[in-house]
Amino acid sequence: MKNKLWISIFALSLLIVSISACTKPVATGGSSISQIVVKSVTLAENLNENYQAVNPKTQFNPTDTIYVSVNVSGKPSTGVLNGKFFLADQLISEATLDFSTVSQGLVFSIGEDTYVGFNLAPSQPWPVDTNYRFELYINESKVGDYPFEVVQ
Repeated sequence: MKNKLWISIFALSLLIVSISACTKPVATGGSSISQIVVKSVTLAENLNENYQAVNPKTQFNPTDTIYVSVNVSGKPSTGVLNGKFFLADQLISEATLDFSTVSQGLVFSIGEDTYVGFNLAPSQPWPVDTNYRFELYINESKVGDYPFEVVQ
């Protein structure tokens, strides 16, 4: 009887180790999902040639283009980064970047960091409102909400 108990405990332990070895880390907020680790997300007045934020801010004028710089740790070779702009619950625009098929010129790496840029350009002036936000996703898992507002 004791042998069967020990065999069952061993089998259960082996099963737990096997399952945990197959899972990928998933985290949000300062996030690591698959190979992608987001170090920062910055809304800004503009982006430089390296997709880094120029004049970070969260208040924009109705005719401004809204820029977002995403700082990713390392140089990911796989994974999908998706950025979505919202006004309240209405999706305004979105863009997706697949690191496995990325072309030169869409991202910029400096040392051990990679920068990705998103922007939202108005076709007509943005309504003045405090309920705008940018949402960032990695492999369809939400990383975070980044609020901004349009003011007069």
